[in-house]
Amino acid sequence: MRTALARTSFAVSATGSGRIETIAGARHAWRFRPHFHAGDEVVQVLAGRARLRLPDACREVVAGNTVVVPAGVIHRFEPVDGSGWAFSSRFVPPAANDAATPGALDALGVQAMALLAERASLRTDVEAIAQACAVSAGHLARAFRRATGSSLHNFHLLLALHEAKARLRHHASIVEAALDAGFYDQAHLNREFVRTFGLTPAAFRAGWARVA
Repeated sequence: MRTALARTSFAVSATGSGRIETIAGARHAWRFRPHFHAGDEVVQVLAGRARLRLPDACREVVAGNTVVVPAGVIHRFEPVDGSGWAFSSRFVPPAANDAATPGALDALGVQAMALLAERASLRTDVEAIAQACAVSAGHLARAFRRATGSSLHNFHLLLALHEAKARLRHHASIVEAALDAGFYDQAHLNREFVRTFGLTPAAFRAGWARVA
């Protein structure tokens, strides 16, 4: 894991429209968990090939390609082969801070998402959530994945990661951000943050602190 982290850099720049986050990764077999961002992600592939998976599509991107993943769309990038790929991702701020969530959700999905957001810990009790939605756990799980491309537990984790991000942007300590967002401890947040975004909470916090 340390080797992968050495290949990333994170920076925040001030513009007339707000703050722009940029993550750059040197050539590596990058594989991220399905996730979404609060703002549009503009990805430039600098070397190699990668596969972009979206809820309803899959495409290959190669060196020289630029792709835009809209805010709130759950997606993942993964390597096509063992030679890896290099990238630079720039995030366009949303109209309202951390407001973006998957837009394809129907009433059932919106209700399930709200129930996940209310949970005090990261224990995703699908049975209890399904009961509150008056459907079976199997139906809820299938409908949610079909609409978003994510399992309920993965989405629950993403909500917590975005909560931690918001706190880190406002200079909370990493342990405070972890516990307030529902993670078991700082190590738990660190592990899931790296797996999802390719950098540590410490690097993210430091990038925002430099433009404070």
